[in-house]
Amino acid sequence: MDFQETLVLIKDDLESVEKAISGYFESDVEAIPLIGSYLFFGGGKRVRPVMVLMSSRLCGYDGDSRHIAQSCVVEFLHTATLLHDDVIDASPKRRGNPSANSKWGNEVCVLVGDFLFAKSFDIMARDGDPKMLRILSDTCLRMAEGEVMQQINIRNLKLMEEEYINIVERKTAALLSTCCKLGAVLGSGSTEEEEHLASYGRNLGMAFQLVDDVLDYTADEEKLGKPTGTDLREGNVTLPLIILYHECSPEQQGRIEHLVETGDVHPQDVKELVELMESHGIFVRVKSRAMDYVRKAKADLSIFDTDSPYLD
Repeated sequence: MDFQETLVLIKDDLESVEKAISGYFESDVEAIPLIGSYLFFGGGKRVRPVMVLMSSRLCGYDGDSRHIAQSCVVEFLHTATLLHDDVIDASPKRRGNPSANSKWGNEVCVLVGDFLFAKSFDIMARDGDPKMLRILSDTCLRMAEGEVMQQINIRNLKLMEEEYINIVERKTAALLSTCCKLGAVLGSGSTEEEEHLASYGRNLGMAFQLVDDVLDYTADEEKLGKPTGTDLREGNVTLPLIILYHECSPEQQGRIEHLVETGDVHPQDVKELVELMESHGIFVRVKSRAMDYVRKAKADLSIFDTDSPYLD
């Protein structure tokens, strides 16, 4: 079963999520629905809502609204962080389109990001489940910590693998972990099911980020939706660069230091780094690490003794 076939299982739920997102963006402040529509209907696979919906159905949830509301919460939280990230990084593109900050300016986009965080907590409060509110508030704290950790390590080539993995766990994997745990809570899953689904989401998030790190150097620019080498230009030291820096010669280290410190990175520079990474087998090794997380994620699902299509 591929991703598109998976979506057929929750087609009605996803349509309800789309309608709910539009409704939650209603405001008499004109910029909010305008930017909201641009953000939410300009691409994106809704992976985080999908995780909430699939996990809840796997754990037996049969309601008709709470899973929709919580799916909107996680998508709003995710989009708020993207808005703020694009402002911090001065990103000109997002998903192949002009970024919101390049169209409306940094100040407005920061504030719309704040609106998304506020709306998320408004939805949570209206749901009224203290357990879910606690899970989501803890997740927001971890995500914020991850963002701060990433920023204080911009252009830091002394960053170690373990430190980088810690950043990824907080910044990217924590929300996917929470999506799956929320589904288990909605479906009244057991404590064991909650823990295993949370671990599944965490491992999925780790795999996702490591593959994204590789794609930033190797993907076709049109498919990637942004120029290759963007992390390098912005000073984001990701796993492929960390490994390369610690393994290459002092002369090569000096070259990398210059590129990272100045941000003056041209396509030829990216090409040279890619060739150097390939000569060290770094992309293969990072993708292998990602597959280790995939295997762990699948193992997390072994406690579910069912032939449910949601489990597939």
